[in-house]
Amino acid sequence: MSDHDELMQELEAIDAIYPDLLTIHTADSKIISIKVPQHENMIVQISFPANYPSANPPQVIEVRSNDTGSNDGGNGGNFCDFKYLQHLFQEVMDSCYTQNGSNSICLFDFLSELDGILYIEQEEHAGTDEPVQVPTDPFENWFASSPITDRGSTFMGFATRVNSEQEAFDRLEQLKTDSKIRKGNHAMCAWRIKQAADGSQKNDIIFQDSDDDGETAAGSRMLHLITIMDCWNVMVVVVRWFNGTHLGPDRFKHINCAAREAVVKAGF
Repeated sequence: MSDHDELMQELEAIDAIYPDLLTIHTADSKIISIKVPQHENMIVQISFPANYPSANPPQVIEVRSNDTGSNDGGNGGNFCDFKYLQHLFQEVMDSCYTQNGSNSICLFDFLSELDGILYIEQEEHAGTDEPVQVPTDPFENWFASSPITDRGSTFMGFATRVNSEQEAFDRLEQLKTDSKIRKGNHAMCAWRIKQAADGSQKNDIIFQDSDDDGETAAGSRMLHLITIMDCWNVMVVVVRWFNGTHLGPDRFKHINCAAREAVVKAGF
């Protein structure tokens, strides 16, 4: 089946699953707009390369609000950085395309992931109005980022070198013994580990995974970050202390920044 035929079948399936959300702008169906399911106030414009899905992922060319006269994404001013959203959505698209493997369609997975990106934090996650107390002393084997605070939420990243999944789990439990860490609402993490099975790189055993810890889609974004940084034998954790103020997708900007700083400080 040709790339064009696969694209047409994919768009027909998307239109059947999400009726009235898809708009095709060109005769060859290479440029579309789609309202994000469950978040129909957000519209994503997408361009499909001529060699999609065989060789290249779709490109996110615009993210905008569907609300007349509004530039806040329809979320009461929680976020309005559409350039950042375009960058974030492209990361999600690239990740879905890569995870599906070569010659695989990815639009449905992309739209499913966006629900996690755009969801609004629930009030029951709210903490107290007391100032957040972040760890100040370095943990053994861990390297910490500077805390990032935005509208009452505080994010702090931690990174460590690990050589096995069991070591990663043990180090995570070690981190959680700190009383200030335990007061955090989320401790999202990701890890990538490469072990030589017989002393040669050809037969490397690879372990990589992530945990959102209640912050939907955060772990997979952190895993994508350390993947594009080409880091191995690393575990990165970002702790969020949350006082109930909604940040929308801006939270992923802070999670990635905290994670990146911790990984760099750890020497990866």
